[in-house]
Amino acid sequence: MQSLQQDELVVLGRDHRFGDGIAALERVLATGGFRTSCDFILGTPTKGAGALPAWIGPVTATAVDHLSVYELTIEDRTAFGARVRTGRLVPLDEETLTDLYVGTHDALTAAGFEHYEISSYARPGKRAVHNSLYWQGAPFLGLGVGAASLWLAPDGSGERATNPRRAAEYMAAPGVAAERTVIDAAEMAADRAWLGMRTSDGVAERLLTPEVVRFLLDEGLAERRGDRICPTLRGFLMADRIAARIVQAL
Repeated sequence: MQSLQQDELVVLGRDHRFGDGIAALERVLATGGFRTSCDFILGTPTKGAGALPAWIGPVTATAVDHLSVYELTIEDRTAFGARVRTGRLVPLDEETLTDLYVGTHDALTAAGFEHYEISSYARPGKRAVHNSLYWQGAPFLGLGVGAASLWLAPDGSGERATNPRRAAEYMAAPGVAAERTVIDAAEMAADRAWLGMRTSDGVAERLLTPEVVRFLLDEGLAERRGDRICPTLRGFLMADRIAARIVQAL
């Protein structure tokens, strides 16, 4: 869905119009029988940028189970990157984005959604099952062009395989990975630790070094819950900093 506002949809290059998103969601919910999720983009630079997203009220008033709220990310080798370089698109500043993230968190949790991963919200018991495998460092199978899979060995090591990124190449040799990367046990442990810190459940304290635990607690980036170290909202905002500290330590 990405947005319900016409000016944001234009900036994002989406061809559905105001009203189409909610209408589609209501048809899906009326059909029933499966879990429903909507994706939205946070921080689209428009005239009214910085205000609480207009979609929050209409969407939380429906029976949607899950919401993914992604901050707009500008990659260099994209049309968005070209527009930024030429000054046709000016991204929001970090302070505005932070306020927008916190405001969205407050509104969605007040509406009964659990903020269980940096960009993911769910009604009680409706977390995304497949995506949770990534954050737990569990094995998963990816099907289709450019999809990735992860296998784990008994010794704690793993192997990541990525399918060809071009459809013609993928169709010519289905089931043949374009890239394979062997990951040793130490790297898998580090991955499992920093990925786990992207979720509200955090990780078992034993998976982190004492120095990292002290840093996270002292900086207000995490809190101790029983035998687990769990990120705070501030920790969600500084997830890259947490990941870098964990990887360096392990």
